[in-house]
Amino acid sequence: MRQFARPGASTPDNDMLAGDSGGSFRGALVPVDSFAESINALAMAVCISQTTGGPLRLVHVRMWDPPIPRGGGPFSPETSEEATTVLDNAMNYAWARGVEASGVVMEAQRSCMATAIVKEASRWGADMIVLTARPRRFVTFGVWNKATRRVMQAASCPVLIVCPSRP
Repeated sequence: MRQFARPGASTPDNDMLAGDSGGSFRGALVPVDSFAESINALAMAVCISQTTGGPLRLVHVRMWDPPIPRGGGPFSPETSEEATTVLDNAMNYAWARGVEASGVVMEAQRSCMATAIVKEASRWGADMIVLTARPRRFVTFGVWNKATRRVMQAASCPVLIVCPSRP
């Protein structure tokens, strides 16, 4: 099952959530890229976790591009310190709301980001993945939506897509 939600939408029906009803959602994995872009997915996951009492697994993928000929080593658009800060901000957000959360910074080639997310979800035993769907723009249509599509295709658990709020 794949659930789509817009900001401000209600969470999935309570009978779908874990708790006394024995529902299927207990632990959710949330990929966080930059805190501002993934806040809606994180907020939705925190809301679900508060309802179910289940933990969150926060993942930041520090992507890199392969080196160009005579260009040195691989290129990453962020330093490891910046990647850790992104994850720390997301963890503090969850902890401030009383949610049990753990996190990891992973490194993956840009083209393998979705694979890294799905592998971590499987390794951790996530019951669902909560992702932010980026806005579609003509120039970046194929680039921005590729990772989300790949996660949805490869995940063995439900994927909840949360749209970012509009400015």
